[in-house]
Amino acid sequence: MVLPKNLIENPNKTKSLWICYSRILESLETLSGSERMERLQHLAEEGHEVCLIAAYFDKRRFSNRVSPRLRLISVPMKYTPLFSSMLYGLVLLLFLPIYLAKYRPDVVISDPTTAPFLVWNPLLSRILRFKMILDVRSTPVGAGTRATTRGRFLFSISIWIAKSMFSGITIVTPMMRDEICQSFGINPEWTGILSNGISEEAFDPEKEKDDRKLTREQLGLTNKFVIIYHGSFRLTGGLIESIRAVAILKDSHPDVVLFLLGRSTKDLLGLLKQTIKENNVEKNVILHGPVDFHEVPKFIAMSDLGLVPLPNIAFWRYQQPLKLLEYMAMNKTFIVSESPAHRIVVGDSKNAIYIQQVAPVDIAKAIEFACYNRDKLDEWGRAGRDIVMKKYIWKKVNEEFMAYVQKVRLSKNGHATPQKAKLK
Repeated sequence: MVLPKNLIENPNKTKSLWICYSRILESLETLSGSERMERLQHLAEEGHEVCLIAAYFDKRRFSNRVSPRLRLISVPMKYTPLFSSMLYGLVLLLFLPIYLAKYRPDVVISDPTTAPFLVWNPLLSRILRFKMILDVRSTPVGAGTRATTRGRFLFSISIWIAKSMFSGITIVTPMMRDEICQSFGINPEWTGILSNGISEEAFDPEKEKDDRKLTREQLGLTNKFVIIYHGSFRLTGGLIESIRAVAILKDSHPDVVLFLLGRSTKDLLGLLKQTIKENNVEKNVILHGPVDFHEVPKFIAMSDLGLVPLPNIAFWRYQQPLKLLEYMAMNKTFIVSESPAHRIVVGDSKNAIYIQQVAPVDIAKAIEFACYNRDKLDEWGRAGRDIVMKKYIWKKVNEEFMAYVQKVRLSKNGHATPQKAKLK
């Protein structure tokens, strides 16, 4: 095999193939899938050879904003719940080995959705001399639905497969790493931490400063105190409580507006609308549909305060909300629930207004505190960007990831050992 020129010139560069969940096109159009795309593009721009395989990916549609260095391979199919994921998995099971023999990557990174279909890895990785890593961005969230139960079952299968057949696992936070290692009997030293990251160029408050007033005028929010929440809407995500908090303040602080930006299920959207109507806060709560990822910074910039009301419960406790990093990169002060997931990022920095409970009264008190200190919010918020620049920009998180990849590449082609090391 003839190595690419950049790999000959710099042997530290890695040739990686990423296998993503099947609905990445829809995610890229909105908010939740772009973090992975930003990561891969940065790796490609740094000189690593990177290939992404995913379903629904229309290269023509995004060619104007995807690095030409990033190779994209789509598996076209029509979405049908459950069936399309199974079909996508079968395509990977049957045809991916052929492409691997041609592409010859150093490392293959899979997410938990596709991992159960990669059972050929032990044999193929030895023949083609690549290492397989499972990348865990989140543990299953939600409760009480058949889809959630199915998701947790498939997630467990993915971890067991990775433990038995892969060469490593990357996990988004140290606490989630400890939880997974303890639950599945994995030595934490065998795993790596792959934090979420931020593009300091895309989330640059200076770029949006001049358009802030115009954006507020276009949205009818001039002279309003705007609190933004953006991301996926979930029943357990504290949004109902936040709407009721605004209702508590509507008479004493009529200028407060809660701006909810993102995608929701039909049932939850109906519940949010019903809650808004029941509390008579139609003028104080705006439900805005999802926007392109690259439009998010201007919405954050036009807001006075961010909101991360995820409760400190089992399936949120060890996540790393991307919105938290984005608020911080944009110099925003924000209301955030007391949780290990938030404390490990923010600590005691002034840009965070902590609430002990995700309850309407607690959220209302935090909003009122921010209103009384609105002239200090910009000053407090600047601490957030400093934290992001030191630890969460792509250069930093990808350096840590590549260090783990090199460790895996140099290791013997073994799998997870029983848990021995003390969790840190």
